[in-house]
Amino acid sequence: MDPGIILTLSISITYIAGVIIFAPLLKKLKQKGYVGRDMYKLGHPFVPEMGGIGIAFAFLAGILFLMSTGKMPFSIYPALFVLLFYFIFGFLDDLLGIGGDEEVSHDKLMKVIIPLFFAFPLLKYVDTSIPFPTSYVLELGIIYLLVILPFYIMVSANLVNMFSYYNGQSAGTTLIILAFASLKLYRSGDMELLYLIFPFLGANLAFLSYNLQPAGVFPGDSGDLMMGAMIGIVGVMANLEVFIFIALIPLSINFLMVAYWFLKDRGKVKTKFGGVRSDGTIDAPNQHTLMWLFPSHIRLTEKQTTFIMYLLVLLSTLLAWIIC
Repeated sequence: MDPGIILTLSISITYIAGVIIFAPLLKKLKQKGYVGRDMYKLGHPFVPEMGGIGIAFAFLAGILFLMSTGKMPFSIYPALFVLLFYFIFGFLDDLLGIGGDEEVSHDKLMKVIIPLFFAFPLLKYVDTSIPFPTSYVLELGIIYLLVILPFYIMVSANLVNMFSYYNGQSAGTTLIILAFASLKLYRSGDMELLYLIFPFLGANLAFLSYNLQPAGVFPGDSGDLMMGAMIGIVGVMANLEVFIFIALIPLSINFLMVAYWFLKDRGKVKTKFGGVRSDGTIDAPNQHTLMWLFPSHIRLTEKQTTFIMYLLVLLSTLLAWIIC
């Protein structure tokens, strides 16, 4: 069977599997009390959390289909392990609250250090050089394997996790970046990694159909860390480190804004959420995150602000496409 047909089928299978999985999953999560308040809706309704469970199982349905075709490249298996490690870690965080509530804590440190080891299955499957748009290639050898590789995936995962603020924001961001990365890989003839990306895109689309405003499910750390790790894995395995770095600029800006806020107001209680006015617009408590920056100047609804976040990510990804 033609690889293009197989990959297209993998998206369809994971999407259909996701749609089927999410209906009973959301019901069960509600029954068990795994819910969180949607803070930017009037009345703050309860919404099921840990949507990453549905993404993971729908994604695995696509992977099982690809395995059955006998076309699955061997290099996909170690990447699959890394992705599932991040899902399991995020799932445990959803259940046990590994990060804790304090700004700086032993638990938060562990949340950064432990995922660094998840990248080790990829040690034999990545190029230790980083190509730059100027045709300059930086060879890093062991430094790449022991420093760049684990930190790149960990940082990517946490950037997406921090960017998961409004309904559909993290999933939409992931979809934009992975779609353009897939096009780049297809144009270059590097098809192997598409066997990992395509089923994930289908699962992500199924989740996004439930996660868009008004959200029927939240991703939780299990979903956000998996989405971010997927972006990082594509960066290191496809030699797209610079491309992904540029595409993630809005997420990096958000991180720097939050870091500055925490350093500036060290010791003070931080507001995790803004409010919602009677007309449905966001009442931003300050300008210290990228998500609050625009609503603090203009009266915007959650849907409008999410669209702005999508636009920023799209522009940075287009910039990465042009430069790289």
